[in-house]
Amino acid sequence: MKKTLLSSFTLLAAGVLLAQLPVSTQQQKRKVLLEEFTGYTCQFCPDGHKKADQLVAGNPGNVFVINIHHGSYSTPASGKINFQTSFGGGLLNQSGLTGFPAGTINREVFPSYSMSSGSTAMSRSYWTSAANTVMNEDSYVNVALQATINSTTRELVVDVEVYYTGNSPQGTNKLNVALIQDGIMETQSGASTWYPEMMVGNLYTHNKVLRHLLTGQFGEAISPTTQGTKITKQYTYTLPAQLPLTVTGGALKSDVVLTKLKLIAFVAEGNQYVVSANSGPITINWPAGVADLSDEHALQVFPNPFNNNATFGLNLSQKENVNIKVYNIAGAEVFTYNENLNPGLHQINFDGSNLQEGMYIVKAVIGNKVKTEKITLVK
Repeated sequence: MKKTLLSSFTLLAAGVLLAQLPVSTQQQKRKVLLEEFTGYTCQFCPDGHKKADQLVAGNPGNVFVINIHHGSYSTPASGKINFQTSFGGGLLNQSGLTGFPAGTINREVFPSYSMSSGSTAMSRSYWTSAANTVMNEDSYVNVALQATINSTTRELVVDVEVYYTGNSPQGTNKLNVALIQDGIMETQSGASTWYPEMMVGNLYTHNKVLRHLLTGQFGEAISPTTQGTKITKQYTYTLPAQLPLTVTGGALKSDVVLTKLKLIAFVAEGNQYVVSANSGPITINWPAGVADLSDEHALQVFPNPFNNNATFGLNLSQKENVNIKVYNIAGAEVFTYNENLNPGLHQINFDGSNLQEGMYIVKAVIGNKVKTEKITLVK
């Protein structure tokens, strides 16, 4: 596929669940930002990951998760990936957590759920209740974003729009843009017990890992914050080949894989209380002729993880025979699709309502090209 076809499909897939520009000027309900504090040696953290995935799958387009690796359970060790960032300490300290896994919902204090008096941190058993409260409330601000990556220079350009449908109680708000990454493979304590679906051999699939905050520790100040105000911002960041930039004690860096990156933007009244959040599509601009079916964006599965129903998205440059099969981890075929499709954009529904939750393998044969993808069903 040529670069232009790849780019147009990226916007289609993201547009189903993600907020690309322009920002909506209609009042919306608040969207949820779950900041999950975790670590690869934390025994119960995989259960937190699973509960977060279930929350996302049950509320597509309304819940966004950032996994923050900091604290004793993520201490870098020789031969292990260092997941920590320079931002993790500040986020952890203001949460008031007293144990792991922990999470904050929109950095808001829920007294009945707080780990300690006045803290925003709560245990995983309360995340869904707090999230439901947030999603039932009106938001006075909307946020939308979209981005491009030049695959040659690795320059990420993010365009963000904020629109105030009402007045903020604060004259200045904070706009934050977080870069996260899926699919980093490393060990994880408790994974085989609490989330075995994410295991590949002896390794665990670490998703939603915080990689960078483009707007700094607690965001960029924006104003005015009155009804009818629209604010536009653009951020650029040259993506390193690996992160963190430096490691010590024999700890390892991990690759920054362009096709595994996601962006989350959110508006806060200060360093705490997040009014609303959103995610947006990333279009990767490849050199002409590079982006064929071997690239991940030629076959997209969304949402992933999913709850009962997922969509397989394809963008064909010519008429092709499309054969898609889904297998469970035991190798049994649970779904098949075989059609001759015309050029253009196609969406194929996958109904997993009668399947057990867990990891599945999607194998797509399109013409003479083959693509496989892991998907996770959560219920």
